[in-house]
Amino acid sequence: MLFMVNINEASSHILSQLGKRLMQARLARNESQEVFSARIGLTRQTYSKMEKGAATVPIGYWLTASDILDRLQTWQDVLLDKEDLFEQYERKQNKRKRATGQRVPQK
Repeated sequence: MLFMVNINEASSHILSQLGKRLMQARLARNESQEVFSARIGLTRQTYSKMEKGAATVPIGYWLTASDILDRLQTWQDVLLDKEDLFEQYERKQNKRKRATGQRVPQK
């Protein structure tokens, strides 16, 4: 499956970094590209493209690889709405205050 993808330099850099991290995680598990690629359902050649940061590999394979590496939870904040700093402050101020456990001395 071949996709033509045009990405900017910043996106290319991010994909390259992800690929390097993927390779480091695979090597830390002492697995070959062939073994790991089979686990995520890819050919070794396509998996090699992932490690090189190719933009043509569907995101589902990245998620599957992350799941195998116990890092799927790291994707949960991707594309989350940014919260306004003032909203964060207001929310923090409106939280219930926890009792200190200190008693007021009685007279």
